[in-house]
Amino acid sequence: MLPALLVSLFALQSNYRTAYQQYLLAKNQYQQYHTETTRLTAISSLKTLLSSRNQLQLTYLTNLRQALADSTNIANYSQTTLYLNLEKELSTLEQFSSDISGVSSLSQAKDVSSSWQLRLPASDTLSQSTKNQILLARLQKLQDQLLPYVDSASPSSTLDLIKSKLQAAQTDKPQLKYDLLKQASDLLVQLYAQK
Repeated sequence: MLPALLVSLFALQSNYRTAYQQYLLAKNQYQQYHTETTRLTAISSLKTLLSSRNQLQLTYLTNLRQALADSTNIANYSQTTLYLNLEKELSTLEQFSSDISGVSSLSQAKDVSSSWQLRLPASDTLSQSTKNQILLARLQKLQDQLLPYVDSASPSSTLDLIKSKLQAAQTDKPQLKYDLLKQASDLLVQLYAQK
């Protein structure tokens, strides 16, 4: 599934870059000639650009939502909240698709683009939280898989340290969360390698 996802995202990103280049060309022609034809071409290429950008984000978040569902226990409150927030964000992006298709002027396109960009930081935070939750769930699964290999003679302090790092990773600071999760995963790997 992952290679297909990467190919899909790569193709969408390529479409977005192409649409961006075409928009820049159309925009420059409109600014130079100010004809009705160049204006309509600029509007059309801007709609294509906005649609490509929206589709890229929509596909990414849809796949992230699926990864969350596949990797975690949705019955967990924080995971359920993330899932519902992803659903809400996907719904918002689908509404943007409708808004983009209704654009008939450059000022409308600019307004749609501005409102899309305004919600992007919250969307990025949501996707980062979701990726962190997926990582936590995968680390928990790894820990559960390794637990039978840890015999009573092994120092439980390593497992306690791992658990404390996993619990401490429930922070809003992304870099700290990443560092703690990385340390926990390194400890799990070291513990597994001892066996």
